[in-house]
Amino acid sequence: MVIDLTHIQLTYVSQYCFVSFRMDTFPKCSVCHQEFTLKGPVPYLLPCLHAVCETCVTSATGGVISCSTCQREVNLTDTSLQKDAVRQKEIFYLTVKHRPTELLCTNDDDGNQAVCWCQECEEFLCEYCQNMHSSVRLSRNHAVHNFGDITPQNLENETICSIHEWYPLDLFDKSCNMCICCQCRRGEHADHDVGYLDEAAEGVTQRIEQHRKDMSALLSRQQTHLQSIRQETQLTNRTQDTLRKTIEHTFRSLRSQLDQREKELLIDLESQTMETKATLHAFETSCEEHHARCTDTSGYIRKCLLYASKSVLLQLETTVEGMTRTCLETASPKTHDVPEAVFNTNGFSKLKSDMSGFGSITTLKEDSEGGTPEDKQTQTDDDYLADLEQKHEMELAKLESNIASQNERTKQLQQLTDKLNAEANNMKLELAKLESNIASHKESTEQLQRLTEKLHAEANNMKLMLAEKDQTCHVALETINRLQTFLIGFPTEGCVHLLKTGVVDRRMVLNCLHLKYDKDRVNLDYVHINTEGDLVNRRSDTRSAGVGRLKKYWGTCSTAPLPRAGCPQYWEMKCRVSLDETLTEYRRILEVGVCREEQRDVWLWLGERPGSYSMSVSHCTTHGRICRKTWKEGKNVLCLPDTLPNTAGASHTLQYGVVYDDARKKIVFIDVKENKVISTSNNVDTSQPLWPMFGVYNPHRLTVSMTLVVGSDINMTEEKKAMIIKALSWW
Repeated sequence: MVIDLTHIQLTYVSQYCFVSFRMDTFPKCSVCHQEFTLKGPVPYLLPCLHAVCETCVTSATGGVISCSTCQREVNLTDTSLQKDAVRQKEIFYLTVKHRPTELLCTNDDDGNQAVCWCQECEEFLCEYCQNMHSSVRLSRNHAVHNFGDITPQNLENETICSIHEWYPLDLFDKSCNMCICCQCRRGEHADHDVGYLDEAAEGVTQRIEQHRKDMSALLSRQQTHLQSIRQETQLTNRTQDTLRKTIEHTFRSLRSQLDQREKELLIDLESQTMETKATLHAFETSCEEHHARCTDTSGYIRKCLLYASKSVLLQLETTVEGMTRTCLETASPKTHDVPEAVFNTNGFSKLKSDMSGFGSITTLKEDSEGGTPEDKQTQTDDDYLADLEQKHEMELAKLESNIASQNERTKQLQQLTDKLNAEANNMKLELAKLESNIASHKESTEQLQRLTEKLHAEANNMKLMLAEKDQTCHVALETINRLQTFLIGFPTEGCVHLLKTGVVDRRMVLNCLHLKYDKDRVNLDYVHINTEGDLVNRRSDTRSAGVGRLKKYWGTCSTAPLPRAGCPQYWEMKCRVSLDETLTEYRRILEVGVCREEQRDVWLWLGERPGSYSMSVSHCTTHGRICRKTWKEGKNVLCLPDTLPNTAGASHTLQYGVVYDDARKKIVFIDVKENKVISTSNNVDTSQPLWPMFGVYNPHRLTVSMTLVVGSDINMTEEKKAMIIKALSWW
């Protein structure tokens, strides 16, 4: 049975919801991930007990909501969502506890800072209204709590019946599953099963308390299981390192033996091929001589028929006939069968089988049982005992496992070598038998040549691969050593990347700066920095007048100017944009760039200022859509369409990067998501320090949240490095 009671959910359920979540964390929408605020969209409760804001409920595509926390989909046509009263009270309590400066007096709406809360009136009161509230007869006995004294328990308030005013909801109708007052009891609920609200709430509390205990026990079991898995993972990693070294040594020795055998076979092949070629050459010479005689005779006969007179033909008949008979009686040419050599692979299947079954990775359980039946059939007793001894040594002493494993693998490799030698002897015997049948195989030479070339190619490829691997490792070690020596005393703060492998030079080092928003200079009349550290285009509810705050520019700057490091410096911005309406004219969305110190607060954006370099995202009347515009020294130098659609309700995440190179006097703007360079500004004036600037605009038409991605949080991929290298045009 579900009881829809605000104060019951607050008093009992919320006490246990905070067991798994920190009370200092404001809840967020499971769809748009926006943080709930006291004056923002109302949270609704999903069947999975996660919350979704009212904005996402009303704008759900196809009436289906997908919870990003647990990936469960909810069809709003089949499911009716109720307001999440627990999280509403939670947001209220967290706001009072951690953001009291955002709460203003609601009694006279005079904008004064609130200092207390009237539980019965449900209003915030300033000091003046608190005194007036306590002096009026109707409200002098109200429960008024100072912000420091408010707890989740004293936020509970008596709920009044919406039908019969001034009558509290102190009864519960089990038939209708709803709270009623005593007047409702006498009316349409007269014949229903009705009980006291406190009794019904106590039953619900006991059942929810049992649910909490069940979940606590489950979490404890899961924690124990996770700890066991982590310990097993660590043990597995150590075992993997030990066995990997053993396997590498074993198969390195095996490959050496196979290379030696390959050389012997190639020498035998070369010797037999030379004999076969000599025989074929003798046949070829004899056949060519006979062919030449026949050709000459045939040619002279054609000439006789063409030029000789009848009398001459009669004279030549005897001579021509004699020569023709001589050619015909000579042994007629016949096809000589080329002796064919084959690569005897008898026993190859067994060798492959032995190789495929050679070595195994087994668990300690299998080892304790003495190995598998296949191992016992193929190993001798000595080998089996040695293997068993090694496995016991690995189990008893991890530090001696490498030596024992190498010894055992050496014995197994020797056995395999003996088998290979035996197979080689068998191959030699088979080759001797096949010499008598060489004459019956004509195409052997070509096949043998192809096989020889293939074997040579594979051997050369393997040698090249091994040489390349050794060279790569050597270069990497030298580069690391040089880079470590070079980076000692590097004057920048952040995460350093080497842009070109094997080259250690300050101009080849990319420094991902650790920039920070200057919270003391934020223009609070138009923007502010939220609790997550993001710059948003909403004015701050509390706008303290700071001496150093920006007055004109809609944004903020970094806490310090860019250092003159003599190398490229890099930072990124991740911007979440939601359009409330279609943009027109030159409406700006956001802006990033750098400028000189005196230009930081000249105008509401950087684009038209001298001594500034920036990239802005705004509506463009030229292209009729949202574009990215690059500005240099107060001039628009480039305009490119952006992927953000200019439609109301559109939401998109944009991510841009900025490269500043004071040595080459360049600034590069990069679209990180599209992985391409937007624009490059050359001949940048670096005579004065430049300040990174960040701006967000038009709060009445759209929502912008800009996150600063810096230092080690930047995902510096090889593609991104190549893009930066190409933009700076080094090589």
